[in-house]
Amino acid sequence: MSLVNNIIKMLIGIVILIVGLVWYLPGYGLGYYTELISLLKATIGLFLLFVGLIVAWMGYDDYKMDKEMAKEEKKEEKKE
Repeated sequence: MSLVNNIIKMLIGIVILIVGLVWYLPGYGLGYYTELISLLKATIGLFLLFVGLIVAWMGYDDYKMDKEMAKEEKKEEKKE
């Protein structure tokens, strides 16, 4: 169950990262109609980019910790 949660976290982070990158591509964003939209595009895109990176990193870190804990549990079982 924990492995599935970690993979879901990584996928959510990657999707947010991709949305943040696509936000800046020409033809995919909101357009340049007003100053407010330009400001929102700049700030929301960067926010999504960094949140995506952080969520993906946290999921990957949880995944590594679960693998390490499973290895240690196997070592403890062998000792007994």
